[in-house]
Amino acid sequence: MSPKQPRTAVLYARISVATEKSVSIERQLEAGRAYADARGWKVVGEFIDSGVSATHNKPQDRKAWSSLLTSPTRFDMVLVWKSDRLARRVTDFLSAADAVKARGASLAAVEESLDLSTSQGRAMATMLATFAELEASSIRERVTAARSHMLRNGRYVGGRLPYGYRPVPNPDGAGQVIAHDPERIDWLRQIVRRTQDGCTLYSTLQLLQESAPRPAGAASWSYSVLNRLVRHPLLAGMTPANPGHTSPGRGPEVLRDRDGLPIVNDALAVLPLGQWRALQERLKPTPDGGRKQPRAMHRVTSGLLSGLVFCAEHDELVRMYRGTAGAQNLPAYQCPECYHTMTNVDDLVVPRFLERMGDQIRLRALQEVVEGGTVQLREASVRLAELGAEIVNASTDRAAEIVAEMTRLKAVQEEAKDQPAEVRYVPVDGPDRTYADDWAEATDDEQRRALMGQALDRVVIRRGRRGQWTEAARLARMTFEWMPAGDLG
Repeated sequence: MSPKQPRTAVLYARISVATEKSVSIERQLEAGRAYADARGWKVVGEFIDSGVSATHNKPQDRKAWSSLLTSPTRFDMVLVWKSDRLARRVTDFLSAADAVKARGASLAAVEESLDLSTSQGRAMATMLATFAELEASSIRERVTAARSHMLRNGRYVGGRLPYGYRPVPNPDGAGQVIAHDPERIDWLRQIVRRTQDGCTLYSTLQLLQESAPRPAGAASWSYSVLNRLVRHPLLAGMTPANPGHTSPGRGPEVLRDRDGLPIVNDALAVLPLGQWRALQERLKPTPDGGRKQPRAMHRVTSGLLSGLVFCAEHDELVRMYRGTAGAQNLPAYQCPECYHTMTNVDDLVVPRFLERMGDQIRLRALQEVVEGGTVQLREASVRLAELGAEIVNASTDRAAEIVAEMTRLKAVQEEAKDQPAEVRYVPVDGPDRTYADDWAEATDDEQRRALMGQALDRVVIRRGRRGQWTEAARLARMTFEWMPAGDLG
């Protein structure tokens, strides 16, 4: 059988978006069958890559194309509808053609009447592949430019939004913009507040699983969903923006101004940028990857006073740890060095805490005023570190862009140094919110522990005399050390 007179053929079809009627899979296959039938060739196989981009996936990385090359069926010709169905880069196209040739077959593009078994056909195919690559590059640049323009004008450009946000009609024109989801935004604020207060994601997850509306597109709440949510830049009003980013996930970039600083939409933020950065530092993975369940999650005793109770029977105070004591397994705190033990400590401490702090307005920790220079100084430093890591492997053109951006950021740093940040105390959820209000609405020990830890530095316990079990005698053994007024630690 001569390669110039093939008698068997296989068809290859590819589409990246199923709604493109002009290049539908069925149309590609029908054209290939008609081409083979007109020449008296027998079609012995059809291979389809659906939902696969030629720009982002080389032929050898596609499942159907790889199956075609390794198929045990013998064939003399591979038919594609057009050359861009196989590849949009010249090197990818020629590599695919060589792979077909290695099987002793030839490649033909039906719509373009190209037969790569001839030198003329191969030259023409190379030219067409070059134009296809230029077209793909042009389309990519137009799409990137349009997306960037929409983002900078506050438009929603598609993709899944984090919990607490939704797209709404643009009140100022065409398209949509991002807004708070009224059904979920208060839950998002509670998630953020709990995380800032030191509650673990596991305890927050339990609360959400019991009563919160589930995230869109998810069957239920999970640790991974919650972990991604508390790290999302939109919580601080920053818009993810990753031109050319193709790997799974949103990538690290956000929309920036000409100086390289993040553009912040305060109307979308649920916490200030400085606090979001501090939260990300606290959420950095632990040596075990951040997945190990805290011991507090599977202990039967209360963790309400964990880290707040100390033994006074030593030269330096020693932290007491919770457990049980006595035949009745009463909840207790015990010193690990002298085994000094006291039971039912919570029952004594909680009433004193509420008596002293219940009517006090609860203030959140120091909050930076954005007009000050501290936030800009921090953001410039963060961006400079990112650019410093990127420039190592950057191309010449990109390196020049990085140097220019770093120069602007250094100027921002110098200016920010002369703008000291002001600070203020901010009441949590309004000026009338008291410790007693938050205590009544707290749903678990972690939330209550966070409340208590803002006002109570520690409880120091001394040994008591045998037989002194009255409440007054037990309280006499305890010293409450409160935070100084206005000092939230």
